[in-house]
Amino acid sequence: MTRQIALNALFLLAATGAQAQSVEDLSTGFGLSTLGLYGSASYEAMPQLRARGVVVGLPTLTHTEEEDEGDMTVELATLGLAALADYYPTAGGLRLSGGLYLGKPDLSFDLVAGPGETIEVGDSEYSDASLHASASFGRPISPMVAVGYETRFGERWAFDAEIGAIMFGGIDIDVEGENIEMDDLQEEAAQIEDDLGFIKAYPWIAIGVSYAF
Repeated sequence: MTRQIALNALFLLAATGAQAQSVEDLSTGFGLSTLGLYGSASYEAMPQLRARGVVVGLPTLTHTEEEDEGDMTVELATLGLAALADYYPTAGGLRLSGGLYLGKPDLSFDLVAGPGETIEVGDSEYSDASLHASASFGRPISPMVAVGYETRFGERWAFDAEIGAIMFGGIDIDVEGENIEMDDLQEEAAQIEDDLGFIKAYPWIAIGVSYAF
């Protein structure tokens, strides 16, 4: 319900802005970030304030390789949406941004041991077994802050860079297995949580270009 309310508010804000602003107040951008490729659209609500929406990430990427312990498949999904307010405190290109990031980037891997192969799970080794583990943001809607700068070139183009953080509040760990004892699955999940539990925010770094209409 919270996610749907946030999405509805974003769409309403965009619709209101589109009615109130002329085409000259709109801009769009694209580039590369720490969550993958991004595309953005923004409009000027007032001289020092812009509303910006950012679509970032890629559909699921999959990589498979053969290990001595078995076959491993790694999947990464980072598709998400940011709704931001950009404040320009001076007449220059410096901006301060804050808003919400909607999405739960997910990193997962599957390890399969066939006959004659073994995988270690918890404190035990298993043959003819499989393990699935995943890690994702602890919440689907997270606060986001950033500091950015725009340097214009030409009449309408600008180089755009920003740095900030997505405060996702922790990482959700999920571990499942086939032909593996539950105690070892729980031990494996606890070990992953110990390794990743200190991470409470994800760094947001983006570099790209924008075009003002």
